[in-house]
Amino acid sequence: MEDHNEETEDKDEELLDPAKKKSFIEIVVPVLTLMTIVNCVVILVLVMNIGRKVNGLEQRMILLQDNAAASVAAVQDSELPETSEALEVSDIDGNIVDASEAADIVEAAALEDTHKWAGRDDSSAGIRRVYLTFDDGPSSNTERILDILDQYGVKATFFVVGKEGYADQYRRIVDDGHTLAMHSYSHKYSEIYASLDAYREDLAKLHDFLYELTGEDCNIVRFPGGSSNTISRVDMWELINDLNRQNMIYFDWNVSSGDATGSRISADQIAKNVLDSIGQFNNAVVLFHDAAGKDSTVDALPAIIEKILESDNTVLLPIVEDTVRVQHLHE
Repeated sequence: MEDHNEETEDKDEELLDPAKKKSFIEIVVPVLTLMTIVNCVVILVLVMNIGRKVNGLEQRMILLQDNAAASVAAVQDSELPETSEALEVSDIDGNIVDASEAADIVEAAALEDTHKWAGRDDSSAGIRRVYLTFDDGPSSNTERILDILDQYGVKATFFVVGKEGYADQYRRIVDDGHTLAMHSYSHKYSEIYASLDAYREDLAKLHDFLYELTGEDCNIVRFPGGSSNTISRVDMWELINDLNRQNMIYFDWNVSSGDATGSRISADQIAKNVLDSIGQFNNAVVLFHDAAGKDSTVDALPAIIEKILESDNTVLLPIVEDTVRVQHLHE
Protein backbone atom coordinates (compact mmCIF):
# COMPACT_ATOMS: atom_id res chain seq x y z
CA MET A 1 0.00 0.00 0.00
CA GLU A 2 2.77 2.40 0.86
CA ASP A 3 4.48 1.73 -2.47
CA HIS A 4 1.24 2.29 -4.30
CA ASN A 5 0.66 5.54 -2.48
CA GLU A 6 4.18 6.71 -3.29
CA GLU A 7 3.66 6.01 -7.00
CA THR A 8 0.37 7.89 -6.92
CA GLU A 9 2.03 10.84 -5.22
CA ASP A 10 4.83 10.86 -7.80
CA LYS A 11 2.30 10.95 -10.64
CA ASP A 12 0.38 13.70 -8.91
CA GLU A 13 3.60 15.70 -8.55
CA GLU A 14 4.35 15.29 -12.26
CA LEU A 15 0.88 16.52 -13.12
CA LEU A 16 1.19 19.42 -10.78
CA ASP A 17 4.75 20.28 -11.83
CA PRO A 18 4.55 22.42 -15.02
CA ALA A 19 8.33 22.59 -15.29
CA LYS A 20 8.56 19.18 -16.90
CA LYS A 21 5.92 20.07 -19.50
CA LYS A 22 7.50 23.45 -20.03
CA SER A 23 10.91 21.98 -20.73
CA PHE A 24 9.42 19.84 -23.51
CA ILE A 25 7.62 22.84 -25.06
CA GLU A 26 10.74 24.96 -24.81
CA ILE A 27 12.58 22.39 -26.93
CA VAL A 28 9.91 21.66 -29.54
CA VAL A 29 8.69 25.19 -30.27
CA PRO A 30 12.11 26.67 -31.24
CA VAL A 31 12.79 23.64 -33.43
CA LEU A 32 9.47 24.02 -35.23
CA THR A 33 10.05 27.76 -35.58
CA LEU A 34 13.52 27.19 -37.07
CA MET A 35 12.17 24.60 -39.51
CA THR A 36 9.46 27.04 -40.59
CA ILE A 37 12.02 29.79 -41.20
CA VAL A 38 14.25 27.45 -43.21
CA ASN A 39 11.31 26.34 -45.34
CA CYS A 40 10.32 29.95 -45.97
CA VAL A 41 13.86 30.82 -47.07
CA VAL A 42 13.99 27.83 -49.43
CA ILE A 43 10.62 28.77 -50.92
CA LEU A 44 11.75 32.39 -51.34
CA VAL A 45 14.91 31.33 -53.18
CA LEU A 46 12.90 29.06 -55.47
CA VAL A 47 10.42 31.83 -56.22
CA MET A 48 13.26 34.27 -57.04
CA ASN A 49 14.89 31.76 -59.40
CA ILE A 50 11.57 31.03 -61.10
CA GLY A 51 10.92 34.76 -61.43
CA ARG A 52 14.31 35.32 -63.00
CA LYS A 53 13.77 32.54 -65.53
CA VAL A 54 10.30 33.83 -66.35
CA ASN A 55 11.78 37.29 -66.89
CA GLY A 56 14.36 35.80 -69.24
CA LEU A 57 11.68 33.92 -71.16
CA GLU A 58 9.59 37.07 -71.49
CA GLN A 59 12.57 38.97 -72.87
CA ARG A 60 13.24 36.18 -75.36
CA MET A 61 9.61 36.16 -76.48
CA ILE A 62 9.79 39.89 -77.11
CA LEU A 63 13.01 39.42 -79.06
CA LEU A 64 11.49 36.65 -81.15
CA GLN A 65 8.47 38.83 -81.93
CA ASP A 66 10.68 41.76 -82.93
CA ASN A 67 12.88 39.48 -84.98
CA ALA A 68 9.91 37.91 -86.76
CA ALA A 69 8.44 41.32 -87.56
CA ALA A 70 11.78 42.56 -88.87
CA SER A 71 12.23 39.44 -90.99
CA VAL A 72 8.77 39.80 -92.52
CA ALA A 73 9.45 43.45 -93.30
CA ALA A 74 12.78 42.55 -94.88
CA VAL A 75 11.14 39.94 -97.09
CA GLN A 76 8.41 42.34 -98.13
CA ASP A 77 10.94 45.03 -99.02
CA SER A 78 13.22 42.75 -101.01
CA GLU A 79 13.02 40.50 -104.04
CA LEU A 80 13.41 36.75 -103.74
CA PRO A 81 16.72 35.41 -105.06
CA GLU A 82 16.55 33.98 -108.56
CA THR A 83 19.00 31.14 -107.92
CA SER A 84 19.99 28.93 -105.04
CA GLU A 85 23.44 30.54 -105.06
CA ALA A 86 21.93 33.65 -103.47
CA LEU A 87 21.04 31.54 -100.45
CA GLU A 88 24.66 30.53 -99.77
CA VAL A 89 25.90 31.82 -96.42
CA SER A 90 29.52 32.11 -95.36
CA ASP A 91 31.10 32.16 -91.93
CA ILE A 92 33.36 34.88 -90.53
CA ASP A 93 36.27 33.49 -92.57
CA GLY A 94 34.32 33.60 -95.82
CA ASN A 95 33.77 29.84 -96.00
CA ILE A 96 30.40 28.57 -97.24
CA VAL A 97 28.65 26.66 -94.44
CA ASP A 98 26.03 23.89 -94.41
CA ALA A 99 22.31 24.60 -94.19
CA SER A 100 22.09 24.18 -90.40
CA GLU A 101 24.93 26.57 -89.59
CA ALA A 102 23.70 28.96 -92.30
CA ALA A 103 20.30 29.15 -90.62
CA ASP A 104 21.96 29.93 -87.29
CA ILE A 105 24.13 32.65 -88.84
CA VAL A 106 21.17 34.31 -90.56
CA GLU A 107 19.03 34.16 -87.42
CA ALA A 108 21.78 35.56 -85.20
CA ALA A 109 22.59 38.35 -87.65
CA ALA A 110 18.95 39.39 -87.95
CA LEU A 111 18.62 39.53 -84.18
CA GLU A 112 21.84 41.53 -83.80
CA ASP A 113 20.56 44.16 -86.20
CA THR A 114 17.04 44.41 -84.75
CA HIS A 115 17.43 43.94 -80.99
CA LYS A 116 15.97 46.75 -78.88
CA TRP A 117 17.77 47.21 -75.58
CA ALA A 118 15.55 47.89 -72.59
CA GLY A 119 18.07 47.99 -69.76
CA ARG A 120 18.76 50.67 -67.19
CA ASP A 121 21.07 53.48 -68.23
CA ASP A 122 23.48 55.42 -66.04
CA SER A 123 23.46 59.21 -66.48
CA SER A 124 26.06 60.01 -63.82
CA ALA A 125 28.25 63.05 -64.42
CA GLY A 126 26.08 64.14 -67.35
CA ILE A 127 28.55 62.74 -69.87
CA ARG A 128 27.62 60.49 -72.78
CA ARG A 129 30.05 57.59 -73.09
CA VAL A 130 30.30 55.85 -76.46
CA TYR A 131 32.00 52.47 -76.85
CA LEU A 132 32.94 51.29 -80.35
CA THR A 133 33.10 47.49 -80.36
CA PHE A 134 34.16 45.11 -83.13
CA ASP A 135 33.18 41.43 -83.27
CA ASP A 136 34.62 38.47 -85.18
CA GLY A 137 38.15 39.74 -85.88
CA PRO A 138 40.92 39.87 -86.57
CA SER A 139 40.57 40.01 -90.33
CA SER A 140 42.08 41.61 -93.40
CA ASN A 141 40.28 44.81 -92.31
CA THR A 142 41.71 44.96 -88.77
CA GLU A 143 44.78 47.00 -89.73
CA ARG A 144 42.60 49.56 -91.52
CA ILE A 145 40.35 49.85 -88.46
CA LEU A 146 43.34 50.27 -86.15
CA ASP A 147 44.87 52.90 -88.43
CA ILE A 148 41.64 54.95 -88.38
CA LEU A 149 41.33 54.69 -84.59
CA ASP A 150 44.96 55.74 -84.24
CA GLN A 151 44.42 58.68 -86.59
CA TYR A 152 41.72 60.08 -84.30
CA GLY A 153 43.32 59.01 -81.03
CA VAL A 154 40.33 56.82 -80.18
CA LYS A 155 40.34 53.59 -78.18
CA ALA A 156 37.88 50.76 -78.90
CA THR A 157 37.07 47.19 -77.89
CA PHE A 158 37.72 44.11 -80.01
CA PHE A 159 35.74 40.95 -79.25
CA VAL A 160 38.00 38.54 -81.10
CA VAL A 161 37.86 34.91 -82.14
CA GLY A 162 40.66 32.39 -82.50
CA LYS A 163 42.51 32.62 -85.82
CA GLU A 164 45.93 31.56 -86.96
CA GLY A 165 48.06 33.98 -88.97
CA TYR A 166 46.97 37.17 -87.17
CA ALA A 167 49.46 37.32 -84.31
CA ASP A 168 50.55 40.85 -85.23
CA GLN A 169 46.95 42.12 -85.21
CA TYR A 170 46.18 40.62 -81.79
CA ARG A 171 49.33 42.19 -80.39
CA ARG A 172 48.71 45.56 -82.02
CA ILE A 173 45.23 45.75 -80.49
CA VAL A 174 46.87 45.49 -77.07
CA ASP A 175 49.89 47.67 -77.87
CA ASP A 176 47.66 50.47 -79.21
CA GLY A 177 45.76 50.58 -75.92
CA HIS A 178 42.49 49.00 -77.04
CA THR A 179 40.60 46.40 -75.01
CA LEU A 180 41.20 42.85 -76.16
CA ALA A 181 38.03 40.92 -75.29
CA MET A 182 36.74 37.42 -76.00
CA HIS A 183 33.99 36.40 -78.42
CA SER A 184 34.58 32.67 -78.94
CA TYR A 185 37.33 30.53 -80.40
CA SER A 186 35.45 28.81 -83.22
CA HIS A 187 32.32 31.01 -83.58
CA LYS A 188 30.43 27.91 -84.73
CA TYR A 189 27.03 28.20 -83.09
CA SER A 190 26.21 24.50 -83.30
CA GLU A 191 29.41 23.65 -81.44
CA ILE A 192 29.80 26.32 -78.78
CA TYR A 193 26.13 26.27 -77.75
CA ALA A 194 25.80 22.48 -77.73
CA SER A 195 26.29 22.31 -73.94
CA LEU A 196 27.68 24.22 -70.98
CA ASP A 197 30.89 22.20 -71.15
CA ALA A 198 31.25 22.91 -74.88
CA TYR A 199 30.92 26.66 -74.32
CA ARG A 200 33.31 26.59 -71.37
CA GLU A 201 35.95 24.63 -73.30
CA ASP A 202 35.71 26.94 -76.33
CA LEU A 203 36.13 30.08 -74.20
CA ALA A 204 39.02 28.57 -72.22
CA LYS A 205 40.75 27.71 -75.49
CA LEU A 206 40.41 31.31 -76.68
CA HIS A 207 41.57 32.70 -73.32
CA ASP A 208 44.73 30.58 -73.35
CA PHE A 209 45.37 31.34 -77.03
CA LEU A 210 45.22 35.10 -76.41
CA TYR A 211 47.29 34.90 -73.23
CA GLU A 212 50.09 33.05 -75.01
CA LEU A 213 50.09 35.58 -77.86
CA THR A 214 49.70 38.85 -75.96
CA GLY A 215 50.11 38.23 -72.24
CA GLU A 216 46.60 39.62 -71.68
CA ASP A 217 44.51 37.81 -69.07
CA CYS A 218 41.19 38.60 -70.78
CA ASN A 219 38.00 38.54 -68.70
CA ILE A 220 35.56 40.58 -70.82
CA VAL A 221 33.25 38.52 -73.02
CA ARG A 222 30.54 38.87 -75.66
CA PHE A 223 28.42 35.84 -76.52
CA PRO A 224 28.22 35.06 -80.25
CA GLY A 225 24.80 36.37 -81.21
CA GLY A 226 24.56 38.16 -77.85
CA SER A 227 23.12 36.90 -74.57
CA SER A 228 19.69 37.29 -76.19
CA ASN A 229 20.41 34.82 -78.98
CA THR A 230 17.71 32.23 -79.74
CA ILE A 231 20.12 29.61 -81.05
CA SER A 232 21.76 28.20 -77.93
CA ARG A 233 20.66 24.75 -76.79
CA VAL A 234 21.74 25.75 -73.29
CA ASP A 235 19.80 28.15 -71.11
CA MET A 236 21.79 31.37 -71.45
CA TRP A 237 21.46 31.98 -67.71
CA GLU A 238 23.55 28.85 -67.14
CA LEU A 239 26.31 30.34 -69.28
CA ILE A 240 25.99 33.73 -67.59
CA ASN A 241 26.18 32.18 -64.12
CA ASP A 242 29.24 30.19 -65.20
CA LEU A 243 30.95 33.40 -66.35
CA ASN A 244 30.12 34.98 -62.99
CA ARG A 245 31.77 32.08 -61.18
CA GLN A 246 34.91 32.67 -63.26
CA ASN A 247 34.87 36.42 -62.53
CA MET A 248 34.26 37.19 -66.19
CA ILE A 249 32.02 40.02 -67.40
CA TYR A 250 29.84 39.89 -70.47
CA PHE A 251 28.68 42.83 -72.58
CA ASP A 252 26.06 43.08 -75.30
CA TRP A 253 25.19 46.27 -77.20
CA ASN A 254 22.41 48.83 -77.43
CA VAL A 255 23.32 50.39 -80.79
CA SER A 256 23.69 48.28 -83.93
CA SER A 257 25.52 49.55 -86.98
CA GLY A 258 23.37 47.25 -89.10
CA ASP A 259 26.37 45.57 -90.71
CA ALA A 260 25.60 42.07 -89.42
CA THR A 261 23.12 40.91 -92.06
CA GLY A 262 25.15 41.56 -95.16
CA SER A 263 28.06 43.27 -96.87
CA ARG A 264 25.99 45.36 -99.28
CA ILE A 265 24.91 47.99 -96.76
CA SER A 266 26.51 51.32 -97.60
CA ALA A 267 28.92 53.27 -95.43
CA ASP A 268 26.44 56.16 -95.33
CA GLN A 269 23.69 53.87 -94.03
CA ILE A 270 25.96 52.40 -91.36
CA ALA A 271 26.94 55.89 -90.21
CA LYS A 272 23.28 56.94 -90.11
CA ASN A 273 22.29 53.84 -88.11
CA VAL A 274 24.89 54.63 -85.48
CA LEU A 275 24.58 58.42 -85.27
CA ASP A 276 20.77 58.32 -85.18
CA SER A 277 20.84 55.91 -82.22
CA ILE A 278 23.62 56.86 -79.83
CA GLY A 279 21.75 59.95 -78.63
CA GLN A 280 19.20 57.66 -76.94
CA PHE A 281 21.71 56.41 -74.39
CA ASN A 282 24.15 57.86 -71.88
CA ASN A 283 26.21 54.69 -72.34
CA ALA A 284 26.09 53.69 -75.99
CA VAL A 285 27.76 50.38 -76.85
CA VAL A 286 27.97 50.22 -80.64
CA LEU A 287 28.14 46.89 -82.48
CA PHE A 288 30.36 46.61 -85.56
CA HIS A 289 31.87 43.57 -87.25
CA ASP A 290 35.53 43.19 -88.16
CA ALA A 291 35.45 40.80 -91.10
CA ALA A 292 36.89 40.62 -94.60
CA GLY A 293 33.56 41.44 -96.23
CA LYS A 294 32.79 44.48 -94.07
CA ASP A 295 34.57 47.18 -96.10
CA SER A 296 31.60 49.51 -95.71
CA THR A 297 31.99 49.32 -91.93
CA VAL A 298 35.56 50.53 -92.18
CA ASP A 299 34.61 53.26 -94.65
CA ALA A 300 31.93 54.54 -92.27
CA LEU A 301 34.23 54.87 -89.26
CA PRO A 302 35.78 58.32 -89.98
CA ALA A 303 32.41 60.04 -90.34
CA ILE A 304 31.08 58.33 -87.21
CA ILE A 305 34.12 59.18 -85.10
CA GLU A 306 34.31 62.79 -86.30
CA LYS A 307 30.64 63.40 -85.50
CA ILE A 308 30.96 61.89 -82.03
CA LEU A 309 34.10 63.87 -81.27
CA GLU A 310 32.29 67.08 -82.27
CA SER A 311 29.43 66.36 -79.84
CA ASP A 312 29.34 68.16 -76.50
CA ASN A 313 29.89 66.21 -73.28
CA THR A 314 30.61 63.03 -75.21
CA VAL A 315 33.65 60.73 -74.95
CA LEU A 316 34.79 57.65 -76.82
CA LEU A 317 36.10 54.92 -74.54
CA PRO A 318 37.15 51.26 -74.54
CA ILE A 319 35.15 48.84 -72.39
CA VAL A 320 36.78 48.02 -69.06
CA GLU A 321 35.68 46.11 -65.96
CA ASP A 322 33.84 49.04 -64.36
CA THR A 323 32.02 50.11 -67.55
CA VAL A 324 28.25 50.29 -67.08
CA ARG A 325 26.92 46.85 -68.02
CA VAL A 326 24.89 46.86 -71.20
CA GLN A 327 23.37 43.39 -71.13
CA HIS A 328 20.32 42.06 -72.95
CA LEU A 329 19.54 39.51 -70.24
CA HIS A 330 19.50 41.18 -66.85
CA GLU A 331 17.86 40.61 -63.48
